[in-house]
Amino acid sequence: MPIAAKLPEQRLTWLSPIGSGCSDGGGNSADQSLPAVYRKERRVNFAERIDAVLHHARPDRVPFAPYDNLVPRGDFARELRDRGMGLCVRLGTIWSEQPNVVAQTHSEGDVQITAYSTPKGSVSMRKKTHLGRIADGSVLEEEGLIKGAEDYEAVLFMIDDAIFHVDNSIYYNAARDLGTDGVIFHGGVGPPYDASRGCFGSVYGLAQWVYAQQDEPLRFARLVEALERSIERRFPLLLDCPAEVIGMGAVNGHYGPRRFAECVLPFYRSHVARLHARGKICTLHAHASNLRAFAELIGQTGVDVVEAFTPPPVGDLSLADARAAWGADTIIWVNFPETVFWYGADQTRDYTLDLLGQDPRPDRLVIGMTEMGTYGVTDDESERVFKAGMRAIMDAIDEFSGARL
Repeated sequence: MPIAAKLPEQRLTWLSPIGSGCSDGGGNSADQSLPAVYRKERRVNFAERIDAVLHHARPDRVPFAPYDNLVPRGDFARELRDRGMGLCVRLGTIWSEQPNVVAQTHSEGDVQITAYSTPKGSVSMRKKTHLGRIADGSVLEEEGLIKGAEDYEAVLFMIDDAIFHVDNSIYYNAARDLGTDGVIFHGGVGPPYDASRGCFGSVYGLAQWVYAQQDEPLRFARLVEALERSIERRFPLLLDCPAEVIGMGAVNGHYGPRRFAECVLPFYRSHVARLHARGKICTLHAHASNLRAFAELIGQTGVDVVEAFTPPPVGDLSLADARAAWGADTIIWVNFPETVFWYGADQTRDYTLDLLGQDPRPDRLVIGMTEMGTYGVTDDESERVFKAGMRAIMDAIDEFSGARL
């Protein structure tokens, strides 16, 4: 179900006749009997704008598209949307069951503990809840399923026991609700090597994940193989899903480029090609702050969109250097570094103009927010700073697009 009609190449706006009671969706009425001289230009909506970027046409302006959960609904969101901001909605239509696994959950204060019983043994995980507005999903894994060598067999059983199903109504309902105000990203699959880290926990499990690869190499290899089998069972559903834009993992910067080339890059070379064969647009969530070390490798993944790219002063890779590394056709979806807001609206506007000017292909560029957005608003002062900053981004996009696009 397409969100927007495809924009013809080089067609930034088009003329819509006025005079009848039939609306064209842009606030103009339509009467094809009137000569063109009486027609007026129709405003391009956001879905058409982002569609142009994603399909290598020429947009009327650089899109501004934060993740939808990073711009809470209210009068400020309405203000920005009236100025052309769109929403990037992330969802998934694939769900799973584990018919031979029994799960029991209980709480201890603000910690949720889930125990899983399998024919191969029992494992558990701990999640901290009630973390405040800045936590996406409001949970944080304090302990993963694998805490020692004795936990592998149960986890391997759980992975192989999973049966995948699809509910495409999730996508269609979201697309209807969103209309022309945004774009949908469908959660896809990431490299099994990266997925293995989730078995050890999130932030708190990083050290255990690293040690496991050295201390239990054979068991760790079996874990990655089980995750590969899981991906292959899920992948046909992903190929058939109605969404066009598919997420394909992340660059977190938790290991070096040599490990990326050995353990991760082959996955992208194989699976991105399969998705391309079905007409999908593949994204990579490259939010690491040390992307300079991975720039060349990211260019070899074959993905269409590198999103969550964070330029200096937070990241170490400039937009100009990223474009040089990834080529003219790669869509770069910037995570705007909100720390710039604290320098004031004028400097935020100047920073944005400089950022936009670095890219020789602004028609392959999106400005977004993928990490914090207005989650950073916690009091009156931060509200003032963040709102002024986001307005300054829109001001800069207006100015730049009028001059360059």
